[in-house]
Amino acid sequence: MPDALFSDPRLAGVYDSLDPDRTDLDMYVDVATRFGASKVLDVGCGTGTLASLLAELEISVLGLDPASASIDIAQSKVVSDFAEFIVAEAPDIADDPARHRGFDLATMTANVAQVFLDDDEWLATLRAIHSCLRPAGRLVFEARRPESPRG
Repeated sequence: MPDALFSDPRLAGVYDSLDPDRTDLDMYVDVATRFGASKVLDVGCGTGTLASLLAELEISVLGLDPASASIDIAQSKVVSDFAEFIVAEAPDIADDPARHRGFDLATMTANVAQVFLDDDEWLATLRAIHSCLRPAGRLVFEARRPESPRG
C-alpha cells in the first residue's frame, strides 16, 4: 500500500527537488558494481533515481513502486533500455515468471524497509524478493535512524 503522499502527482513532481543530495545512493551503486550485478530489482524505486544511476552503468533495473505518480516520474526521467518501471510491490511480481527470475541484487533504498506496518507484510515482501533473486543473489536495504541528519 503506497503512502498517500507519494501517490499525489503534485508531490511526486517536486520530490526530487526537495531532496537533491542523493549521495546516499552511492553505496548502492558501489555494492552493485562490487558484486558484478547485471540485473537489479529496485523495490520501492520512487522516482527512479537509483535506477537512473544503474542504467547509466548499463545495469538492467526493474523498478517497482506502488505509487503510480512516482512511477510516472521515473518513466519520464529515465529513458533507457536498461530500466523498466512498473506499479507493483514485490509480492505482485513473485508469481510472474516473465518478470521475476534471476536478479543479482535487490535494493530497498532510504525508508522503504520502514513502510511495512506488520510482520506478515514484511515477511511476504522478503519472501517475494528471495524468490526473485538468483542463487547467491543479495538484498541490500537500510533503516534510517530518526536522530540522524538525513532522518
